[in-house]
Formats: sequence, C-alpha cells, structure tokens
Amino acid sequence: MKRISLILFVTGLILLIISLDLNITGAVIGSSTIQIENNYLFIISLVLLIISAVFFVANKSLESLVIPTGTFEADKKRVEVAMRSYAHSRDKPYLLVSGEIHRNEEGDIERGTQQYSIYRELRDHYGLKPSDFIIEGKSRDTLENFLFSIRKLKKKRINHLKIATNPTQYWRFKLFERQAKREGLLEESFEIEPLYTSESPKEFVYGVLSYVKDYIRVKSAESLEKASNNRNGTIGMFLRKFLSR
Repeated sequence: MKRISLILFVTGLILLIISLDLNITGAVIGSSTIQIENNYLFIISLVLLIISAVFFVANKSLESLVIPTGTFEADKKRVEVAMRSYAHSRDKPYLLVSGEIHRNEEGDIERGTQQYSIYRELRDHYGLKPSDFIIEGKSRDTLENFLFSIRKLKKKRINHLKIATNPTQYWRFKLFERQAKREGLLEESFEIEPLYTSESPKEFVYGVLSYVKDYIRVKSAESLEKASNNRNGTIGMFLRKFLSR
C-alpha cells in the first residue's frame, strides 16, 4: 500500500506540473507568473495527491507483533514464529519484546538473560536494528505483559496485536483483553490474534492452572490494575516449581 501511495503521489505531482503554465518575465527583477493551463489535469492531479495522502496515513502500520518472554526454549520458538509473520507482512509491523530486563551495575542488559538472548537473535539472525523493535522491560508475568504492552502500543495508535505464544497463554491474554474492554482500557475494535507455538504436556498443564489462577485473580479484583498488584502468592510459587521440574 505504501508503494501505491508513492505511485499516486508521483503521478499527481507530474500532472500538476503539466497542468501549470509557468511564465518567467522580467529577467532583471526575476518576476514570474503561474497560470493553470489545463483545468482538468489540475483537478485530477489534486485528487491523486489527496488520495495518496489518505493512503499514506491510513496504511501506516497499525499492527504489532508481541514476543512475551518465557523460558529460554519458549523464547526461541516465539521469536521464530513471530519473525515468520514479520517476513510475510507487506507493511512491516512494530515488533515488541515484553519481559523484565535484568541489568548489571553499569546499567547494561546482563548477558545470558532471556531478554539479551532475544535481542541478540533479532539482531544477528534476522538483521534487525534496535530501532526496529520496541522494548517493554518491566513486566514480570503475563498480566503485566498485557498491561504494559498495550500502554506502549496505544501511544502509537496500534489496534491489532499478534502474540507469539502457546495456546494456553493466549487464553490468558484473551481473558485480560475482555476485561480491559469492559473497563474501557481498550476500544472494542482492538483485536488480539495468536501466532501459536507448540506446547508440551507439562506446559499445557501449567497453562491451564495459570489460567485458573489468573481468572480468580482478575474476578476477585476491581480492575486489572489492582489484580496486577496481587501477582503470584502460593499458587504462583507452586506453578513455577512445577514447570522447573
């Protein structure tokens, strides 16, 4: 669509120049006059220029690919499926990496962490520059992944989210999406779409239990913001130990 916008703009500009008759008089003082030579071409050129401007604004990327951090194995699968979608996108979407950033005493991202591994993979394997993706570096769980990500993306007027994750975590994102729309945090037109990765039996069990935990967590709180303050508790600790076995 950006190419169409450019073609319309160039065509409109050429027709505009053709439709105008530029007469330069008074070589000494450099005065000049511009007259419309062809009214039809002039009108067509203006229409094409206006349409190209509308196309340019309307077709700016309103889509984002979100990679929430998980385990190292899950991160690798999420990067792969997200970049397959990225490679086949006509207008390159925003790429957002969501997960708490661990930094050293100098303030640099610690090597060997999940976030560092993802950023290195995006740079070295896929050729992306830091300016090509958005970093959300504060979230510590899926609810915070959701809340902090939509805050980042709403500033860019993004209304379509593709999340690279397994099915059970996607259920939790949809749970949060429905609640966010009820609270007015998201417009009804906001859309979340999955980019599914594979899921092991252990991850499936963990995901189902996590969904139950987050369902209770959301329904027992007055808002998603208040629910985010009640992160894990005993159930969360049990689930983390279960997954690490």
